[in-house]
Amino acid sequence: MNSKEIQTDNTQSQVNLNDIEDRYYLFGMLAAIANRMQTVGDSVFEEVTWKQWFALLSASILQPAPSISRVASFVGTSHQNMKQLLMRLELTGLIRLEKDKADQRRTLVLLTPAVAEFEEKYHQSNSRFMDRLFEGISKTDLAGARLVLDQLYKNLDILAQDVSKRVDKK
Repeated sequence: MNSKEIQTDNTQSQVNLNDIEDRYYLFGMLAAIANRMQTVGDSVFEEVTWKQWFALLSASILQPAPSISRVASFVGTSHQNMKQLLMRLELTGLIRLEKDKADQRRTLVLLTPAVAEFEEKYHQSNSRFMDRLFEGISKTDLAGARLVLDQLYKNLDILAQDVSKRVDKK
């Protein structure tokens, strides 16, 4: 683990959030949790940031040799943001970016042998992290949360299309 200190924030216990409508509460908490996960996650790995780790995980899931665009779409970010993230990740030696021989416009994300060492190094700490993160949450609650998050993701896709249509009309 990295030696960065993580600031804990106990303000939630000091603020009464019971009167907030569930939709607004969940919306706010999803944003807060994403920020908090990045803050905590940035202290987990010595070699990479949380966002770089998530890009690496995504590229690993999409193997063999996904394009930058495919990884970006999977993560939910722009091609340009993902390219910048992957270029920094390439400096760690965990991936290699290579032009697609069949289509020179595409850049492929190739994992290097260093990924296996990285995964071995963090296997136990990652398992502990996940166990602690989801401690006290039943399998039933996790399954319900998964359904809610899947629906939110689908709804965001629809909203993105609606926004895109409005932008195109301008």
